[in-house]
Amino acid sequence: MPRTRCRRTKTMPHLHVALVTEHPEASLIPLLQLRPQRVVLVAGRQQQQTAERLQILLQHELSSHTEIHRWDEMPERDPQRISAFATGLAQWLSRQQRDTPELTVTYDLADSDKLTALLFQQAMRHCKADWLYVDSRAGALYRMGPGLNPSTLEAVAIEPVLDVDTFLQANGRKRIKALSDNPAWRSAAERHKALTRYLGHQADKLAWLLSELHERIHGSQGVLGIADPGEGPRLDPAARQQRLSRAPHFPCTDALNELNTAGMLEWSSADPQRVSFSSLAGALYLGGGWLTEYAWLCAQEVGLHQACCGAHVLDLSGQHNGEPVVSDCLAVHHNQLLFIECLTTGPGPDACLQQGLKRLHDMLDHSAGLASTRLLLACGEFDRACQHLTDLQRSQGLEVAVIECGELKQLPVYLRHWMETGRWPQP
Repeated sequence: MPRTRCRRTKTMPHLHVALVTEHPEASLIPLLQLRPQRVVLVAGRQQQQTAERLQILLQHELSSHTEIHRWDEMPERDPQRISAFATGLAQWLSRQQRDTPELTVTYDLADSDKLTALLFQQAMRHCKADWLYVDSRAGALYRMGPGLNPSTLEAVAIEPVLDVDTFLQANGRKRIKALSDNPAWRSAAERHKALTRYLGHQADKLAWLLSELHERIHGSQGVLGIADPGEGPRLDPAARQQRLSRAPHFPCTDALNELNTAGMLEWSSADPQRVSFSSLAGALYLGGGWLTEYAWLCAQEVGLHQACCGAHVLDLSGQHNGEPVVSDCLAVHHNQLLFIECLTTGPGPDACLQQGLKRLHDMLDHSAGLASTRLLLACGEFDRACQHLTDLQRSQGLEVAVIECGELKQLPVYLRHWMETGRWPQP
């Protein structure tokens, strides 16, 4: 029997059945687009918590009068029992239709396995139910009438109903403390736009300098002191004066002049190895913040206005929140999530590969379970390495796209391709 959490209305013209799977965001698309008056969430025991999250989310996203039922005892890996369960659900739906003759019933199977989908489709012949199929790649929501007669096939465009927060919450995560939520951060990113784009477009030529500055800021003797727990980063007064490992040459000297003029650091050609950091904002920018701002600016340029940077992503179960994931950039376009991490490594090809490979694996851990496009923006001396980070990504079969220094200037082009096709372009 179903569990029900509801407020009843006098008329209930539309009931939708959603089969909850490992990718609950797929179930949300037809629910938030069609906004039925009655919802049935079907889940196996392993997906009961997911169904509970969806129920809570739907109670906030849909009308307060929406009825939400849960059938969360669906058998698993047993065709006979699955068939009996689905048939019982269909018979219950048929009784609802008899009680309310004008009631329309739809169901979607999300990304369930083929056998389960076939058994449910067969069972739904016991009631008058339309099958819905969400094709995110084609951007279409297909609907086929009872009996799955091809002549009844209809298609409507999928609406962009998911944002970053609903996508994460459906998957048991919550976004808090995003840097880009702060108007002051966005204003600073706009002020830095010319400088940030200069660094992004010249990253291959400035790889040594940007890696060196990263080390001078974040290294063991770096300018950022260790803050007390719960406090933000701070400058170490005794370490504000730093020396580069070697004297810079063109075009790094031009870049240092630009950074000096912008107030990000203090540098003079009279003592070319000496750099001084007088502001925390400048140190954070040169310690990697510039690359995060570059990703955000590119997202704005191509119309990804839902992009958020520096977001703390918490696990709603509370199991992994001792060190919350801080995502460099998250964006959603037409219900698809883009998960971007930025990496500026220490100087030297070996450090680039070691740190880059770790970030690739960390990224898979951070985004585990999320049906997302994963992208790593990497700045360092990869071009001098015997093996590129992109080669490691390919050889190990890691499901992360990599953009190294020389390709950073192409990021807006790649983002547009992803927005148009739902796929990250192949190198």
